[in-house]
Amino acid sequence: MKSSRKPFIYIICVIMVLCVSVSAFVGCAKGSDVYDVVKNTKKDNFTLLNESAKKGQIVLIGDSIIEIFPTEMLDIEGKIVYNRGISGDHSNRMCERLDDNALNISPSTVFILVGTNDLALAREPQEIVSYINMAVSKCKDSGVENVVVSSLLPVKKSINANMVGIRKNSDIVSVNEYLKQTCETQGVIYADTYSSVVDENGEFDENYTYDGLHPNAKGYQKICEVIAPLL
Repeated sequence: MKSSRKPFIYIICVIMVLCVSVSAFVGCAKGSDVYDVVKNTKKDNFTLLNESAKKGQIVLIGDSIIEIFPTEMLDIEGKIVYNRGISGDHSNRMCERLDDNALNISPSTVFILVGTNDLALAREPQEIVSYINMAVSKCKDSGVENVVVSSLLPVKKSINANMVGIRKNSDIVSVNEYLKQTCETQGVIYADTYSSVVDENGEFDENYTYDGLHPNAKGYQKICEVIAPLL
């Protein structure tokens, strides 16, 4: 009896191992919005920096597109531009850190660009915009005079398929449509940065990106032309 049960137990064990492996693979494929030590360190650094930051200035907050933003291109007379971008950030986590990383220095303007990494988690456009909407409400409730929400930028998978991942331009267009509606409802500014870098095929113009996801210097120049007058 005992010997006949061994193969059965062995099969069950193999099935359990396979199930765990598949679950882990799916989780890795979709990514995660859990902050690792690097993201937590950046978040904590921004909180510390804000203790000595000047109030009434401009804050850019969002993901890697903000983190690598060449703020020198934004020459706003009489204003300091504080960069509070964290590579790999998601809309919900950005909303959570908004108070400690931006609003506690009473900025005159908050510029938000986030959401493309949510698409890499296969989130629906409405869910992404709901978190950004909460961030906008936080800004307004804290007394920010000028809230500017950027559209998501297009992608071009043929440049770097691994970098773009499962992001689709059709989803990006949907997010942008919802974002525009949200901004109109909230009475804040919608910055159509998407149109400044998209090509005739609805993809990220290869002249303005180096990896199909992030802008290059020329791309940031085009984006600055759109947002500088709004800040």
